Amino acid sequence: MIKKITYFLLPLYFLIIIGCASTRTSVNFYKPIMNDLKTENYSAAAIKIDKAKQKEDYTKKDRVLYYLDKGAVLHYQGEYKKSNECLEEAERAMEELFTKSISKSAASFLLNDNALDYYGEIYENLYVNVFKAINYLKLNKFDDAYVEIKRVNDKLRELDDKYSKMVEEMNKSDKAEVKIEKKTLKFYDDALAHYLSYLIFRAEGEYDNSRISNDKIKTAWKSQPDVYDFSMPSIIKNVKESQAQGKYLLNVIAFTGRAPLKYSVGGKITTYDNFIGISNLSVPITAPNIPFPGVKPGYHFKFAFPQIRPQGSVITKIEVYVDNNKAGELELLEDMSKVAVNTFEMKKDIIYLKTIARTVVKGIAAAKAKKKIKKETGANPLFGALINIAADASVDATENPDLRNWRTMPQNCYIGEFAVSPGIHNIIVNFYNRNGLLVKKKSIANYEIKNNLNLINVVSLN
Repeated sequence: MIKKITYFLLPLYFLIIIGCASTRTSVNFYKPIMNDLKTENYSAAAIKIDKAKQKEDYTKKDRVLYYLDKGAVLHYQGEYKKSNECLEEAERAMEELFTKSISKSAASFLLNDNALDYYGEIYENLYVNVFKAINYLKLNKFDDAYVEIKRVNDKLRELDDKYSKMVEEMNKSDKAEVKIEKKTLKFYDDALAHYLSYLIFRAEGEYDNSRISNDKIKTAWKSQPDVYDFSMPSIIKNVKESQAQGKYLLNVIAFTGRAPLKYSVGGKITTYDNFIGISNLSVPITAPNIPFPGVKPGYHFKFAFPQIRPQGSVITKIEVYVDNNKAGELELLEDMSKVAVNTFEMKKDIIYLKTIARTVVKGIAAAKAKKKIKKETGANPLFGALINIAADASVDATENPDLRNWRTMPQNCYIGEFAVSPGIHNIIVNFYNRNGLLVKKKSIANYEIKNNLNLINVVSLN
């Protein structure tokens, strides 16, 4: 009898080991990378990212994240061309993998998302183009920058259609024990993208197009108050179509904070006749009781799915000095974490219902297997308990929430615009916390102000 039980338990043991390795998000390797980013040791962070890839902390299914993380760090370094090479690879992979995920959506009911290729969140798809656009602006390639900016709001419509298609394909599947309701993307206008196009058009003397881009920023503010729930920057309200008398305009963009993180939300499933109940969740769910045809009462399962939340930033004020004279303060244009949280809502129900369906199917299969093995082996209480533990652990090991996301991305974008005399100047950007203490000081020496787009971008991931 012991041999029979061992024969049953060993495969489960290996399933647990394999399951833990392939269906659990690996995040510990990020800690030293993020420490380097906080202290602005970008070259060390880039080296650690490459070493993590060599050690397969970034596996093949995580290649989108590798290119996003590396591309962001290269941007912070000022390696704009190399940054765009990485971000281009990330965008290409996101598009390819998302298209494949739609065709394989039926099979994805059976697999934990951690085991699948990561194709990026909606907000990651948008900000990859934003950073590519800024890189092109720093390389003085305005036409290429505008192409990237246009892609941002085009993508919002495309992704809305793609997620609708994914839901349709999943609902057609015979594995779809529960039906997923289609959701429309509620975020459809990105103020940061419009601001960059506003700067480009103005620098090229296309004032009518510049005004249109400025109007689109205002529209984004009015139509999406859950994302833009703070005061609009004064330079958006008061458009400057021409330079001040004898002076040119200096524009400063500052990124602060760190990307939002995904975290695990757990719950408990209780089965009834043809439906299931959900309880013990730390976030509100709109469907506490879910129809589940064919399910029998009396089963209890644990499950977990990802939610997303901001990390916050210690930076609350940013001042700009020109030749040691205070020029003014930067104002918040976009809280990128709010965009992340808002756009993640579209995908959350897909993840939530897939997780529940998979947990119930696996859990019932494991319960039936336990009953069958006990009957065939005549297991005593001790070995019966071991069988229960092994079977339950094999299910739990393959049901870890997918917590992958672009971790080297910042949280906030601040902007400012100042009239400055043409010529060579020393620019200082100071970052302060809520107590008025200086957190970071950025010095840009010998910066030439000329009759074009004078754009400085600085970063403090604190």
